[in-house]
Amino acid sequence: MLVMSTLRPRPAAGDSAARAMRGFTLIELVFTITLVAILAALAAPSFRQFILSQRVKNASFDLVAALTLARSEAISRNTSVDVAKSGSGWSSGWTVSTVVAGTPTTLLAQNSFAGVAITDSASLGTLTYGKDGRTTTAGTKFAICPPAPVIAGVAMRCVSVGLSGVPSSTPLNNPTPTLTTAGSCLPCS
Repeated sequence: MLVMSTLRPRPAAGDSAARAMRGFTLIELVFTITLVAILAALAAPSFRQFILSQRVKNASFDLVAALTLARSEAISRNTSVDVAKSGSGWSSGWTVSTVVAGTPTTLLAQNSFAGVAITDSASLGTLTYGKDGRTTTAGTKFAICPPAPVIAGVAMRCVSVGLSGVPSSTPLNNPTPTLTTAGSCLPCS
């Protein structure tokens, strides 16, 4: 049985057909780059929204972790533990500290958060946990939101600390948080 090959023979190295079969044409390259640029432009706004949402969540989770640490240290050391804002506000960071044998001891120092505004409901400088793990200030709430300009879809979060001292972080129903003229979050409702 005779079988005919349908494959074309490979052109010789100097043949013009060999040059035509290698690489991309300029039109194909420009088309591909244009398509990638259009897709990147469409994805950029939602990526910015994602980044801001993650910053707000991370700040709220770090604050909850610091408050939980302060509560557990107050109980285990049988002494009061303070969570104090650093600098001008809670957005500048905070420290968890206690006094051991008359000497102030820092248990945790949190740096500032870029791109996040944090406001507490009672305008506290310090939140104190007693040796029983309860706070001295009842019903403290921290509002955490992205700074101006507000991006639609980036939810504000509220960290609540009840009299029992147990902190919790919840997203607020309002998907577009409102800022005061000073650029801080409105208090949690």
